[in-house]
Amino acid sequence: MENKYESLRETLRQRAKREFAPGAKFPTQRALMAEYGVSLATVDRALRELVAEGILMRSQGRGTFVREETELRKPAGNQIALLLARNVTCNAHAFYAEILFEINDRLSAAGCSFAYFYTDESGTPRELVRHLTDGGRFRGAILINRIPEELAVELKRVGLPFVVVDNRIESPGVCCVTGENEAGAAAMVEYLIARGHRRIGFVSTPLQTTFLERYIGYCNTLLAHGIAVDNAIVQRFFRYEEAERDLAKLLDCAEPPTAIFAANDTMGAAVYRVLRKRGLHIPGDISVAGFDGDYVGTQCVPRLTTVEVPRREMGRAAASALLRQIAGEKVESIVLPLKLIERESVFALT
Repeated sequence: MENKYESLRETLRQRAKREFAPGAKFPTQRALMAEYGVSLATVDRALRELVAEGILMRSQGRGTFVREETELRKPAGNQIALLLARNVTCNAHAFYAEILFEINDRLSAAGCSFAYFYTDESGTPRELVRHLTDGGRFRGAILINRIPEELAVELKRVGLPFVVVDNRIESPGVCCVTGENEAGAAAMVEYLIARGHRRIGFVSTPLQTTFLERYIGYCNTLLAHGIAVDNAIVQRFFRYEEAERDLAKLLDCAEPPTAIFAANDTMGAAVYRVLRKRGLHIPGDISVAGFDGDYVGTQCVPRLTTVEVPRREMGRAAASALLRQIAGEKVESIVLPLKLIERESVFALT
């Protein structure tokens, strides 16, 4: 279904540009269904996105038309706001760079331009939304990561289409694009237990719902195996600038962990630095696992075993979901499957 829809959309995009004069009437949905042998849903979705991109326009009761050239040249109302939290994205640049690349690539192809806003530097949520809606410049917004829930509430209130990426906001009608964080963490803990580890430490920050979901997966999997969650080897308030001090809680306890599971690969790399400073070898003395599957883990020596988040797919899904909303389509949240990547940082005790 997805391949058919994407192929049809690109075919119709080229036809609109090459075969039809500006203002010309475009074939009906029924004609396109018969010509290409696809379903009504596939045709409708392709047309909606081309309308959102400004290639086509729909007139109620008259049909679909190729947009006039004068309309195509209009710059107003063609911007997308990309809203990020600076203090989160700077610490996870490797992860978000690929997501943002795909978002930019897909939305640029749709004729959109971008403006970046750091939510922790742009005033209150209401002030930021007022700025986005003044003058009608922005067609929609993409909210990256740790975004105040009040911001989503304000965007819903004013009716500006938006998508939340790598964060879950429990509010009806909000489209969130996330990974299966709980299941991914569970898979990693299962992997460690299968290799004889029962003292498994966990390191994260309290900033993100994604980390909370990973922590829940960690806890539930331990409990399912009859292993108590020991807070002595859990550090949920990890700070990069205080990595040595924050990890001392785990490493200096009466029964230190045989493995440490970091909530992302950047934290995993910080764990490596602290362990090396203590003269500990990975994985001979202690095993380390991460999450995200970005390039940081591949630069660790030994390379970090991790759970891979499909970042490019996440960016494409977010851009597509936003275009569909702009075209008037109702869009459900998207949860992407994750994949465990086995490398060299985990030692089998059994």
